[in-house]
Amino acid sequence: MYSFFLGKLTITGIEANMDDKLREQSMQYDLHRLVVMLIFLGAIIAAIGVSISVWFEYQKIGFDVINKRADLLGDYTYTRYAYIYNMSLMVAGLCILLSMITLFLLKLGNFSHYLSCIGIWVGACVVLMGIFPINYLDTHRLVSTCFLVGTVVMYFLCITDKFNHHSACSWPVFFISVLGFITSSALVFQLNWHTLDFDPCDKHFPQANYCWVAITLWAQTNIVMLWCLAHAWSIRQMAINNYRELTQQYLAKE
Repeated sequence: MYSFFLGKLTITGIEANMDDKLREQSMQYDLHRLVVMLIFLGAIIAAIGVSISVWFEYQKIGFDVINKRADLLGDYTYTRYAYIYNMSLMVAGLCILLSMITLFLLKLGNFSHYLSCIGIWVGACVVLMGIFPINYLDTHRLVSTCFLVGTVVMYFLCITDKFNHHSACSWPVFFISVLGFITSSALVFQLNWHTLDFDPCDKHFPQANYCWVAITLWAQTNIVMLWCLAHAWSIRQMAINNYRELTQQYLAKE
């Protein structure tokens, strides 16, 4: 009789614990779904803002816009629409921050923990680049260098994490990370570490038709936005899978 009563209490305790876990997972799923929606919305707004800035610049200089560094669009003395570009950077940075905070809450292991921490660093740097555009030269150089180094580490961690059993990076995120790692590494080698800035193209290659530093910077800008969208979708899938697994465990207990 005592053993039957004890067993009944144990089963009841397991069911209560499972109910608590299911309720907690449901709340986390709702939170993740909200954050993913905010990331998608923010990334779209950022992409539209950058596109508008590029369009205005294209109206003035045509296709030579690809030979102009992306951060020049945030120069208030260079273009009257710099506030659009800078606000786009701040929104994009917030997108990265939200996605990485969500990844941290998912608790998928050490790799995802490190990835979320460096991602928060990168997102904060993007926000600061919008707050301190190239007009604030010294601060902008420092922040942009921190961003560049952070992206190299972030992409490297994401590539490495893909070989982990509980990977936080889907295949689309993996391939985008490979492209991002290549472009970020190229920018690291082109950076003048004495000034924390890139040397002008016409200084070393006056006869060149294209400025590869500017083109690489544009590639980096687009890859970051694509990475943010792909990572948001990956987080959505992980949240759904975790919720389904816990629900199946709950139904199996019944």
